[in-house]
Amino acid sequence: MSTNQVLEQVRTALTEADDAGRPRPGRPTLTKLTGATDHQVRKALAELAAAEAPAFQAGNSLASDASTEPIEAAIEPAAEPARDRRLPRPWPLAIIGLAAAVAVWGGWVRLGELTGFGPVNVLPGIGGGFVLDTAVVLPVSVEAYAAYALHVLLASAGMSERTRVFAKRSFFTSLAVGGGAQVASHVMGAAGVTAAPWWVTTLVACVPVLVVGLATGLATLVRQDATAGDEGGDGRS
Repeated sequence: MSTNQVLEQVRTALTEADDAGRPRPGRPTLTKLTGATDHQVRKALAELAAAEAPAFQAGNSLASDASTEPIEAAIEPAAEPARDRRLPRPWPLAIIGLAAAVAVWGGWVRLGELTGFGPVNVLPGIGGGFVLDTAVVLPVSVEAYAAYALHVLLASAGMSERTRVFAKRSFFTSLAVGGGAQVASHVMGAAGVTAAPWWVTTLVACVPVLVVGLATGLATLVRQDATAGDEGGDGRS
């Protein structure tokens, strides 16, 4: 989508709101309506404001009385919380997160030990080497990626549709993988299994590779959107 196309879509949305007697949509709403990036919508609003300024000063409106307000007013300011209202403190989340992290970490580590992950000399032949228990890479990689994908998804106002879809799907995929891992770990632990079946080992061994691919792909899409926003593009291919 070119800059001119975004400009026309924004102008049409504002004109329709004026004709219907509704308040003009703000920048977040225009971003969703047009499918453009936040940078493109902001640029289109600025161009329309500059174009309407002479007519506004001369007393000529483009449509109805609502259209005589400056275009900048369509940018919705963030609502400030009431000063006399006490907002809930987020400190309980630290306790909740710590408890959940311990449970998830333990489940992943036990599953890793059952599927062949364990102490490995990752620097053989270099001095005395360096032994690392590779079971810890599973919770670190999977849960860290899930948090990153969720962050991108919730902060996706300036992202392209392709990036939002990728973040959403990969986030739920990582949740499903993590949930399945916890189920497998606890089921085999309760059954007294000392070595996981070969197919479970195969799936678990592929998890780090999957996470590397997803993380690289999502980071690349986010970077492309940022570059396209700086250049006035839409970040889509």
